Amino acid sequence: MKAFARANPEFAAFASWAKTAPWTGSYAEEPYNGLNSFIFTNASGAEHAVRWSLLPSAEPVPISKAELDERGPDFLEQEITERVRTAGSQRWTMLITVADPGDPTADPSKAWPQGRRTVQVGTLVVQRIEPERDGPCRDINFDPTVLPPGIRVSDDPFPAARSSVYRKSYDLRTAEAEDYPRNEVVKP
Repeated sequence: MKAFARANPEFAAFASWAKTAPWTGSYAEEPYNGLNSFIFTNASGAEHAVRWSLLPSAEPVPISKAELDERGPDFLEQEITERVRTAGSQRWTMLITVADPGDPTADPSKAWPQGRRTVQVGTLVVQRIEPERDGPCRDINFDPTVLPPGIRVSDDPFPAARSSVYRKSYDLRTAEAEDYPRNEVVKP
């Protein structure tokens, strides 16, 4: 990590934030902020660069990193599964943040200034959790460049890079069972 940080000075802002970021004891309490920029086209044809966020409905309860570590490596997965099973659906509000002219869209390491316009565009509702290893998403390739009408990639190069890496991961996951048994870790 030290060599990576030296070679990528743009990482310093994230590293500084991560030292003071709060820890929570549940995925349901976490906000998720996309760093990549996309272009949304509205009904009148106007294009806007945006980044997205998912904000939890569950109230975040801060805990110490030491307390989280004591709970074990699979705690967060187990906790969200139990939470959904016993407390019901968990929700996140999806917001887009609209760039102002001149905001950087090609470099996800550069934050946009506070105060940008936000628009609530939906709600993510998690109604059940299924195991990943044999679950219904195992054979789906997530590709951040395959987008619905009205949304396209911006000049941000990272979605295209992620697309090729995710394709490789998909190929490894879905290879014939005798070549890559499900319980074997495959190293590229």
